[in-house]
Amino acid sequence: MPEPAALLSELITRIAALQSTGDAHYLPGLFPSQRLQKSLRYRREDSNVFFTAAIVYTLQELSLHLPPAAQEQAAAIVARGRATYPHYRCPNGQPTYNYYQTQPRQHFPHGYLLGRFRQFATPDDVDSTSLVYLSDPSPEHDAAWLHAKLQAHANTVIGWATTGPKDFRRRKIYSTWFGKYMPIEFDVSTLSNGMLWHRRNNLPFNEFDLDSLALIDWVISSGEYRRDPLGVSPYYATVPLIAYHAGRLAAEAPQLAAARAALLRDLPELLAASPHFMDKLLLASTLLRLGAPAPALLGPTPTLAEVEPRTRGLAFCIAPLLNYYPHTRWLARWRLSHIAWECPAYSLALVAEYLVLGGS
Repeated sequence: MPEPAALLSELITRIAALQSTGDAHYLPGLFPSQRLQKSLRYRREDSNVFFTAAIVYTLQELSLHLPPAAQEQAAAIVARGRATYPHYRCPNGQPTYNYYQTQPRQHFPHGYLLGRFRQFATPDDVDSTSLVYLSDPSPEHDAAWLHAKLQAHANTVIGWATTGPKDFRRRKIYSTWFGKYMPIEFDVSTLSNGMLWHRRNNLPFNEFDLDSLALIDWVISSGEYRRDPLGVSPYYATVPLIAYHAGRLAAEAPQLAAARAALLRDLPELLAASPHFMDKLLLASTLLRLGAPAPALLGPTPTLAEVEPRTRGLAFCIAPLLNYYPHTRWLARWRLSHIAWECPAYSLALVAEYLVLGGS
C-alpha cells in the first residue's frame, strides 16, 4: 500500500482548492456546503460557519502528523477560515457565534422561503460557538466567560426541557441554544462538543458539567442512541454521528467510562452492518480513537480520485424544523420536515483524520 502521506497530501491540496476565494454564495475563506431535502428535490448553497470551523479544528488537530508541505497548506487554510468568524459573532458584541451570518444577518441563505421568515432565524448556538473557540483560542475567547454563559442558558435556569430522556429533564444540563426564546433542548452530540471544549480548557467541574456528562454517558451506555437517535441528538440524529461525537469526548473524559465501554462493544457490529462508506469511516475513526482496531476501508492502493467519490452524500447535521416550537414538536419526526447539510471538504477532512488515527 502507498504511504499514507501521499494520500494525506492529496487530501489537503483538494481541501484547499475547495475553500472559497469569494463569490455570490460564499465569503472568502468559507467552505461551500449544501442544505437539502432529497424527497422534495430541494438543494441550496448554504454559507455557514459551522463546517468551516469544523474543518479548521480538524486540520489543527492533524497538523503535526501531516507532511511538511501539507502542514503549510493546512496553516493557510486555517488562517483563511478563522478570518470568517467575525461575520458570525453575536451582533451585540458578545463572543458567541451563530450558525448563520449575523453581520449582516442572513439565515437560510440563497433560498426563496425560509430566509424570509424571522421565525426560522435561530439564536447563537453551543455547537458553532464551541467549534470556533476550539479552533481559535484567542484572548477574546475567554473560557471563564463562556463557562458562565453556558450556565446562564442551561436547563433549570431559564426554563425546563420538555424533550429528551425524561429522567434528565429536571437536571442542570446545558441547552443547545443561547437564545432567550428558543426552547431548552438536549443534544448529546452538541453537548459532546461543548464538553470537549470544557476539557481542553481544564475548567473546574460544577453541577452543570457533571449532569451534562452524566446525560452523555447514559445515552451511550444504555443504548438509547441506537434506539432513538432523533430523540437524544435532534441535530445529528444518526447512530454513527452520535457515536463519533460522544467517542471523541470519551477518548479524553474519564467521566464517560461506561460510554467508552459501550462504544467499544457496539461499534464493530454497527460498522459491519453499515452499507455506507462515510458511516463506516465515522465508526472506524471512533474505534481507532478509543484504542481499538478497525477494519481497512480504503483498499490496497487508495488515490484521491478513487476515494473522493465515496465520500459524497454524508449528511453531517440536520434541522428538524418543526422541533423548534412546542406547538409543532409532535410533527418533528415527520422526515419531510428535516433539512440535511453536507460539506464535501469536511468529508475529505474526516478521511484525513481517519488516516492520521491509523486507518487504512
